[in-house]
Amino acid sequence: MSIHLKEINKENWEECVNLDVHEKQNGFVPSNAYSIAQSKFEKNMHMFGIYNDNSIIGFTAYILDDDGDMNLARFMIDKKEQGKGYGKSALQKVIELIKTNFDNKEIWISIHPKNSTAIHLYNSVGFNVTETGLESEDEIFLKLDL
Repeated sequence: MSIHLKEINKENWEECVNLDVHEKQNGFVPSNAYSIAQSKFEKNMHMFGIYNDNSIIGFTAYILDDDGDMNLARFMIDKKEQGKGYGKSALQKVIELIKTNFDNKEIWISIHPKNSTAIHLYNSVGFNVTETGLESEDEIFLKLDL
């Protein structure tokens, strides 16, 4: 296993769009096509393909917002590649990339509270559920202190 990140560009965006999650996960994460379109209008959104050797297996994006908060906006592993340990390794690569390139002291992510698989993954690398006052029935917030 050789997990690494490559910036999404004109050479790899189409293979990224072809990635998908399991049907039961559809309500938890927007499509990669939507995310790529969003990046054209979202200031400071950085997108990466998650690769195992030369094969794209996932997608991630982070946003440094106007308040200076670092938000892990997207993270997904293709349904054919889930359960192989790639998620944790890829998430650690994303965290290291952010730590190397930014001075932020924390990373935030919002997820659906019923997405127990994702909550477990984020907890395994140090993210913790955090009360912000913005929670709703379809969104909770997790924070990783760097």
